[in-house]
Amino acid sequence: MKTVLRAIVVLLLAAALTLAVIYYTGPGKTQAGSERLTIHFTCDASGRLEPCGCFTGQHGGLTRLKTWLGERKDPGPVLKLDAGGAIAGVADHDIIQYRYMTRAYATMGFAALNMGGREAMIPATHLTALAKSSPVPLLSASLVDAESRKGVLDPYRVVDIHGTRVGILGVVSPKSVPTPGEGMAVLGLNEAVDRHLPELAAKTDLVILLAFADENEMRRLAKDYYEFALIIGGDVSGPTQEILRENESMILFTTNQARTVGTLVATLSGGKKKRLTDPTYDIQLLWDTIPQHEDLLGMARDYRAEIRKTPLAIDDPNAKDPNAIPGVSMEASYVGSAACKSCHAGAHEVWEKSGHAHAFETLVKTGSDADPHCISCHTVGFGKPSGYRRPMGSASLVDVGCESCHGPASEHIARYVDGKPSSFKFRPLGPGDCKSCHYGEFSRPFEWDKFWPGIEHGK
Repeated sequence: MKTVLRAIVVLLLAAALTLAVIYYTGPGKTQAGSERLTIHFTCDASGRLEPCGCFTGQHGGLTRLKTWLGERKDPGPVLKLDAGGAIAGVADHDIIQYRYMTRAYATMGFAALNMGGREAMIPATHLTALAKSSPVPLLSASLVDAESRKGVLDPYRVVDIHGTRVGILGVVSPKSVPTPGEGMAVLGLNEAVDRHLPELAAKTDLVILLAFADENEMRRLAKDYYEFALIIGGDVSGPTQEILRENESMILFTTNQARTVGTLVATLSGGKKKRLTDPTYDIQLLWDTIPQHEDLLGMARDYRAEIRKTPLAIDDPNAKDPNAIPGVSMEASYVGSAACKSCHAGAHEVWEKSGHAHAFETLVKTGSDADPHCISCHTVGFGKPSGYRRPMGSASLVDVGCESCHGPASEHIARYVDGKPSSFKFRPLGPGDCKSCHYGEFSRPFEWDKFWPGIEHGK
């Protein structure tokens, strides 16, 4: 009897070892010829190389993303992708910052950056120059020369993942582009895909689409094309909480200014044409408790140093306000809070004791006092005619002064001094005026009833 039991145990062990050999062939592998692939993806970084630091408790920033990625212990190969919207805007200082963003993505090992709505608003000549200098491939099958209709950037990239050829195609929806950059046009999503998908599918084993588009558009693309194993986006209001499925595709997306990163882990399975099977998905908030990586903090300092010494279009006192209403000009000009003190002594005293009166100092302490992304909420009338300009330094119109909320006061003061009735009255202010600067994490959150008592003045 004992001899029979021993024989049975030996047979069971042999069977287990055989299964182990068949289904386990090394780290990250699940069965012969397949393995687990990890895909990390971001979207809508909006120039957030680092959190601005105005308040504590700010999440995100590529500075935290690099730390988080570096601490991961992912099984098997890893692919990192950005679905677009990494740039903050189209001004010259935005483009300078974007160069640092691409370097940051390169240090994290990203395989491709798709062009989003803001990138598509950059002039064609500037965009091609950015692509040439970028250490990470910039992709778009959608952006073409306005006259020749030839592509402005590479439409796709093929990467080899342990012998599996993965094609990465990038598109942006025309709906996501308010105004294409000078010299550029934006193809319809289907036209952009049709131009390149047949060629890409023929030379690859698996195709991933980076689509800066809304959820309905991504679902429609999945219905129209069975070739996409995965669609990553996009131009959305919030990240996916679970995997969406349409036709043969999985659909995932994220947003929120580099505060979140999506992670898909799936098995590369199949024969010549592979699919992603047995997927698991997670959306990670980059908490403020995650340390900021020193290498990327150094890049942020380098950006601030470069922007400080670089003449910018917005430094021109005659520069046009991009938000101005066409055909409408300002008659009054900014004069500074000191000009209000003689008549509004009580209100001025309240202001002097508030954080508003020291707003510019916070930028000086962090070295951000020359960064246009920060200055607008820490000075008076930045970017508007007669408003603050960077060459002024801290000499005038700094801090959040009377005119930051009430508007330029020269006309009001001049008529009073002349003994004439003012031709206008300052409009009533409310919570909406404050939220131009105090929104989201910049107030944690903004609550009028709690904030107003600290600066309450006037009627």
